[in-house]
Amino acid sequence: MKRSGPANLTVYNMMGQKVATLFDGITDAGRHTVNFDGANLPSGTYLYTLQAGGHQVTKKMILMK
Repeated sequence: MKRSGPANLTVYNMMGQKVATLFDGITDAGRHTVNFDGANLPSGTYLYTLQAGGHQVTKKMILMK
């Protein structure tokens, strides 16, 4: 059975500083889409962390302008 629960999606620069919180709240289980507007950030490599359902995953992304 799928459940709703707390979720958090945060973007960090390579120095570990938080640059954006894309989502922080309660959501239903399943697939979701979040738009990221990096217009105020320089091109470069960033990390994003998703915490949900008692799990955490961190991945790398490249912002190119």
